[in-house]
Amino acid sequence: MPDEKVVPTAQKPPEVQRKSEKVEPAPPISTAKKVADRPHWITILIGIFSPSIALVAVGIAVQSLRTSQQSMKVGQRAYLNYQVAVNNGSEIVEKLRSDKDFFLNYQVTVTNLGNTPADSIYPKLNVVPDPDRTPVMVNFPALLSFELGPKESRVLSGQALFKHIHNVRHIPGFTTGFVGQIEYMDVFGDLQVKPVCYSFQVSGGSASDGACGTVLQLWRIGPSP
Repeated sequence: MPDEKVVPTAQKPPEVQRKSEKVEPAPPISTAKKVADRPHWITILIGIFSPSIALVAVGIAVQSLRTSQQSMKVGQRAYLNYQVAVNNGSEIVEKLRSDKDFFLNYQVTVTNLGNTPADSIYPKLNVVPDPDRTPVMVNFPALLSFELGPKESRVLSGQALFKHIHNVRHIPGFTTGFVGQIEYMDVFGDLQVKPVCYSFQVSGGSASDGACGTVLQLWRIGPSP
């Protein structure tokens, strides 16, 4: 029997065999997402209070503007002052001695001490009645308004007729005065009010007058020449 030829089978190297084998891919490695670090508590507070701080700053700016405007008005607006004088004091003393009715003649001087004009000036004054004598007739230009520029003055003349109606004192004497206010508008369109209070009194041969709440000035009234 003839010898059979054995054909050697080529063997692949181990490395080649491993390469030809199917290689399973390795599973993906999961990586956790990185979380941002928590901000500092001071940063959180600043973020919370920043709008409030901005609002406070705006409020301060608005208040500063109002204060500046008010200061400007105070420095520039009109300021009215007044002086009251009785013109016939000697005649009043003589009428009181003889127990007769009389007219009280007076003047009210209004002066603008401010730096801007005063408009629509209305003096609203009331004559104070005496316990024994009542002002039955009063003439005073209170219904007509007028204007005053800076440092200007105007004299308003008035007259009041006093009649002896009661007898409360039982002795000669007289007490009266003026109360009320002077209203006016300044250049900023604001209504201003100047209170008025004046006292005039006669006791015996002496008289005194002055603003209410102050020491009355005494002066001697002699008989009419």
